Amino acid sequence: MCKVLNTTSMSCFAPSLVAEYRPGLDMVKHADEFGFIFNNVQTLLVYNNTNFLYYPNPYFEPLSTNGVLEQKPGSPIILKGRNLVPPASGGVKLNYTVLIGETPCSVTVSETQLLCEPPNLTGQYKVMVQVGGLHVSPGAVHILSDSLLTLPTIVSIAAGGGLLLIIVILVLIAYKRKSRENDLTLKRLQMQMDNLESRVALECKEAFAELQTDINELTSDLDRAGIPHLDYRTYAMRVLFPGIEDHPVLRELEVSGNGQLNTEKALKLFAQLINNKVFLLTFIRTLELQRSFSMRDRGNVASLIMTALQGKLETESVAEKMLTNWFAFLLHRFLKECSGEPLFMLYCAIKQQMEKGPIDAITGEARYSLSEDKLIRQQIEYKTLVLNCDTITQVKEKILDTCYKNMPYSQRPRAVDMDLEWRQGRMARVVLQDEDITTKIENDWKRLNTLMHYQ
Repeated sequence: MCKVLNTTSMSCFAPSLVAEYRPGLDMVKHADEFGFIFNNVQTLLVYNNTNFLYYPNPYFEPLSTNGVLEQKPGSPIILKGRNLVPPASGGVKLNYTVLIGETPCSVTVSETQLLCEPPNLTGQYKVMVQVGGLHVSPGAVHILSDSLLTLPTIVSIAAGGGLLLIIVILVLIAYKRKSRENDLTLKRLQMQMDNLESRVALECKEAFAELQTDINELTSDLDRAGIPHLDYRTYAMRVLFPGIEDHPVLRELEVSGNGQLNTEKALKLFAQLINNKVFLLTFIRTLELQRSFSMRDRGNVASLIMTALQGKLETESVAEKMLTNWFAFLLHRFLKECSGEPLFMLYCAIKQQMEKGPIDAITGEARYSLSEDKLIRQQIEYKTLVLNCDTITQVKEKILDTCYKNMPYSQRPRAVDMDLEWRQGRMARVVLQDEDITTKIENDWKRLNTLMHYQ
């Protein structure tokens, strides 16, 4: 097929050879005969005046094994092959046209490959190479988008983001619900605290009113003459010899035989020496230098010296331990006339307040204790008889306190020396005790009998 260019020239495609060219030792092929079919001109049917040389057609390898080459945007497309440049003299080159889809690209030719600069396209396109009348497609190219993320990655990220959003929403809902529950709990606790505060305030008011009433009753029951003050003799003996009821200094001197006069004479002479300041100080210092002279011995000696010096209470005649006893003697009158009554009233008020509620007969812990360490923690229900939760000994002590309230404790009968009887009719009599055959044992613990136990 030829195309007329002007009146003197035309362009024709070289006809194909009868036998397909196979690469071998010969790189070119000579045509045996050429001719033109031109307006029934017979003389042009065979035209052998010009020698034509045939070179092998270019061959292109497939772009990939699956036929589709994945390519990043801007990266050149490399088409590999052979016979891309004919070995003709003069450096003649073929005109290659590479189409990406319908869009041509800029081509750089070498002997074994074509370098195609792809246009600004994305997606999958067929690659077509045109050289002369030869059209060859080595495959297709898939040009990725500018985004660094592929579609599956985007879908995965979107799914993960949606899941994360759902989780965040669920967490917010749970947090909101938890916050609401916490607010309700806080309000409930606040309400309980307010109720507790109101109840405690009410109990405090009632307790204060009861305490005022009890103190008034106590002060009306005890007049000034009813305060059980100890006499000076008993007071001095309690200070000098605590815990000893019948000390030898309270009795007459008892010496058998004829030694009575000698002993009395010796004691008088020793009393004269005791009244001597120099001897007294030397005597005390000599005793203190003895290693076997214990603290208890020092107290006994100081008390005996104080007994001997009752008629001469001067600061020059006492030392250290004697000073304590001396102050105690001087305080007797002050306690009897001034501070004794308020102290005794305070003791009675505290005792009375504590006995309003249960008191543990073993540990001494009380419901109305002033010390937190001695407070009964458990809740005990009781009724006022004396208190139905009191042990028998506690009941007897309260009865004795009522009957002998104006008498010193040292002169009162003891609870262990008294019996408490429960009489029902004329014949039935039961002596109430803390422990008897009816005492209950619970989990290896023995519960002392109370008034409630005998009901």
